[in-house]
Amino acid sequence: MSTSVRVALSIAVAGGLTALALWWSGLEPREVADALGRLTLATWLPAFGLHFVLYVLRAWRFALLLPKNVRVQPAPFLAVCGAHTLAAFVLPAKLGEATFVVYANRACGVPAHAGIASLVVSRLLDLAVLAAGFSIACFVIAASAAFPAIDWFVPLGGGLAVVAVVLFWLTLRSDLLARFASATIRFLGIARTALGARVATRIDGIAGALREAGGEGRLLRAALVSIPIWFVIFLFCAVLARALGLPASTTLAEATFGSSLAILTSLIPVSAFANFGTLELGWVLGFGTLGVSHDLALATGLGLHAVQLVHIVALGLISHAFLAAHRPR
Repeated sequence: MSTSVRVALSIAVAGGLTALALWWSGLEPREVADALGRLTLATWLPAFGLHFVLYVLRAWRFALLLPKNVRVQPAPFLAVCGAHTLAAFVLPAKLGEATFVVYANRACGVPAHAGIASLVVSRLLDLAVLAAGFSIACFVIAASAAFPAIDWFVPLGGGLAVVAVVLFWLTLRSDLLARFASATIRFLGIARTALGARVATRIDGIAGALREAGGEGRLLRAALVSIPIWFVIFLFCAVLARALGLPASTTLAEATFGSSLAILTSLIPVSAFANFGTLELGWVLGFGTLGVSHDLALATGLGLHAVQLVHIVALGLISHAFLAAHRPR
């Protein structure tokens, strides 16, 4: 299937899911426009600043996970991350993620196996810290006694804490997953073919790169950077959601709870363009649990998603323009 067809299908899926969400909540499009109309320059600038800081932190983490012999220039590498974020947001998942490896190699000379390892470890760290942040939010909300009728915050927080530990362990030994895949290919005899042998050899190289990415303290430093990355994400959602109409009493823990659930549902593999529809599902479920009406939750969720898309497109286009003008040494 061609890329253009896949993108068209993802746009159609996103449109269908969004229309279904609007119908289910009874929300009218003008109410989404009203939510966006509440956004002022004074409330938007902090959100945009947080978004830019997020890009810097993510670029720093990618660089930390590269081998010692791979040195990248900060400005081009930041542009690589901005361009990759745009591609990952609007293109089908496999194509979007692969652009990081391509851009990092062309603009900064990062070997493909090192780029793949940095990307994989970063994604595993994201999942681990997201689970940990979601867990902490559950415990904080339970301790606040703001929702006495809900008695499952603590059990959910405990389960998420276990998930976070397991994911972090997988991050520590992510090379084992690649080695298992390589061993399976060889056990099944696929490696006896020319294509199978090339695939097995490539996976072995990636396994070595994954092991190297976690060595010499790099994984620990990347994990430490992942904490402010997710603090910025949760703060971005809290600042923007309150500016778009969520009650001013919404705490950071509550915003973290709702946005964590939204991020998790956006991972549902339905190939929706820019995750429209899937993110809003989790946003409505999360904030609906906390007493926010479905129409208000959906209006703020769609508004936040629209602003996020504008940020990603603007920063992504600037990054692409910089990379087009940049000539690597």
